[in-house]
Amino acid sequence: MRTSLQRCLDSLDAFALHVLQALAVSPEQSTAAVVAGMDADPADVADAVDRLYARVLIFDEPGIRFVGGVLELLGPYPIGLGAPAAQLLADVPSRLLAPLLAQLGLPETTQPRAGDQIAAVLRDQGRRQELMDECSSTARALLVEIAAQSVPVVGLPDGLDAAADDALRELISRGLLILSGAGTVEVPREIGLHLRGEHPFGSSPAQPPPAFTNVVAPQRVDATASVAVLELLREVDALAAYWSAEPPNQLRHGGLGVRDLRRTARQLGMSEPDAAVLLEVCAAADLIAAPMAHEVPWRPTTRYDKWTQLEPAERWVALARAWLDMTRLPHLAGRRDDRGKALNVLSYELERAGAWSWRRQVLQPLLDAPAGATGPPEAVLANLEWRLPRRLYQQLDASAAALAEAELIGLTGAGGLTSYGRVLLNGSATEAEQAVHAVLPEPVGEFLLQPDLTAVVPGPPTRELGTELRLVGDLESAGGASVYRITEQSLRRAFDLGRPAGAIHQFFAEHSRTPVPQALTYLIDDLDRRYGVLRAGPAQSYLRCDDIALLDRVLGDRDTASVRWHRLAPTVALAAVAVPEVLDVLRAAGYTPAAEDVTGGLQVLGSAPERARPRRQSARPTASLTLDDAQLHELVQRMRTGDQLARTASRVTATSDVPGVTSAGTLGVLREAIRGEHRVWLSVADASGSAGTCVIDPMSLGGGYLRGFDVDSAEFVSVPLHRITSLNVLQ
Repeated sequence: MRTSLQRCLDSLDAFALHVLQALAVSPEQSTAAVVAGMDADPADVADAVDRLYARVLIFDEPGIRFVGGVLELLGPYPIGLGAPAAQLLADVPSRLLAPLLAQLGLPETTQPRAGDQIAAVLRDQGRRQELMDECSSTARALLVEIAAQSVPVVGLPDGLDAAADDALRELISRGLLILSGAGTVEVPREIGLHLRGEHPFGSSPAQPPPAFTNVVAPQRVDATASVAVLELLREVDALAAYWSAEPPNQLRHGGLGVRDLRRTARQLGMSEPDAAVLLEVCAAADLIAAPMAHEVPWRPTTRYDKWTQLEPAERWVALARAWLDMTRLPHLAGRRDDRGKALNVLSYELERAGAWSWRRQVLQPLLDAPAGATGPPEAVLANLEWRLPRRLYQQLDASAAALAEAELIGLTGAGGLTSYGRVLLNGSATEAEQAVHAVLPEPVGEFLLQPDLTAVVPGPPTRELGTELRLVGDLESAGGASVYRITEQSLRRAFDLGRPAGAIHQFFAEHSRTPVPQALTYLIDDLDRRYGVLRAGPAQSYLRCDDIALLDRVLGDRDTASVRWHRLAPTVALAAVAVPEVLDVLRAAGYTPAAEDVTGGLQVLGSAPERARPRRQSARPTASLTLDDAQLHELVQRMRTGDQLARTASRVTATSDVPGVTSAGTLGVLREAIRGEHRVWLSVADASGSAGTCVIDPMSLGGGYLRGFDVDSAEFVSVPLHRITSLNVLQ
């Protein structure tokens, strides 16, 4: 019930919330009283009250009443007013009220009658005015200043008995300030309303401020954003190329290390926050991934290869939809949690279930604005502050980050929502692809070679041209027209990947609209003459023998063929396996080899510990079941989970009479398991009451859910706390 009320209040706009608070502090608690006390159009107030009825936050019985829990959730100071005098006075001891009773001319008595008599005086408008008129101008000014605060409470300098401030003591002696806590006094609600004059409930705009400050041609917004679209596609390709060559390892608990993020950002020419957004979007689109294991590298997925075959518009829509729907907050990367632990990009600490919903609500003001409407992020946030004041207070950082991310991926441009962004937010991916295609310039298959060995591409390159240009040149600038610089290092990269000099000459001749500079031709030919004179290759070990005839016999022996020899010189051959295996193979074939160290001296191997040898391929292929790495990992994981459950079941019994998980003891056990990074065994009841068991690596606890990895399914799960019937920590 409380969670439902919380969500309902969070969905109220600023005007409806103000009307609800005015009803809460109004002595009459009626629509007429709020209309009379608010500086607003009566029709707007009546409409807001109707919306409160529709949300079942208030009801008639007779007059307006509040659903239980609403007043508590509104907070202790609705519209900046304190608690009623009767409520404040109920907590004041009788000995402290005796001087006030005498000052007000009331008979001496004790609580609760003393508090009731003083509250009755403060409810009388005439007596309130008399009490304020009796105060000095300094005391009245102080009272007005305190009452104008959003929290009408002030601390006493040295406690009530030793108050040094004469004005403060004067107000307390007349009941205009009431002791509300240890060393604090509060303006009672009756006095606060009295000081506000004709409109004690204040005012609030009935309509939101515009989310834009200017209106331009929609084509201008699209043109600005299209540059970001092309840049995003280029950055994804650059990321895939870099991680294919140098894949970073996954951290123990998932995610990417700070150093790897910094290195990737530097390689892509991006800031670290922007690189974090790019990585999260690629992961959400399943273009990059890493198996859930320690020190397993992140790599592009097979889906990335299929993605590269799509048209640019289709590729961008896939990325934009992944960003809109992902339940993650990339802007949290690099911050620290409540334990002081850094939050890593691509880790499950960035998971937030409501992120996708809030992201769309942040963009809603732009969607409601006319086409071509632009403005700074502050205008959108001001509009959101009216639409969802309670939620924006909690999600201010996420809102600003969502606007920046939308601009980064090309959903918005120049502070406005693009035409294709409107189509995508309305739910049509196919129409969005068509709209993006109409905005993006046609890919070009040509470039302009310059004398300084740069290639200028006058538009987005075709997929084939872009692939080859990234191979033979280094990107210097991107945008509507990109520039690639051709150097000896970039050409060497092409040679390393199997491009012969003739193919490179042909590529430049076929795709350049300008003559190929002579310096480039000379550079390619000179590199071709020098390339490969020195050669390096892999080798596990070598075999040396001064007897050439014996070495010939060994290399020609069928029993040693599994070593895969490569002869370098008459007396030296390389082997594709390690030294111990070479020795074993030779000994099994009837030879008597010995090991030597790097200086050529004999090496003693007897003291070395035994090592398991890799299984060699059999000469006869046999039928067998082959599993890939992912299947093997899942099989081992399930076997280990079964063993853990078997061990746990012998000492833990799932029962239904365990105290609720809202108890401090149960929550404490879960928090300690999270801090200590221990797995927990849970017995969880389903909707029918049947209990099942699971083993979880807990990650976070909040909002009524325990979140973490299900060890058996290898998935991120959220377990409702109220369904947990028993638990045990696995050390």
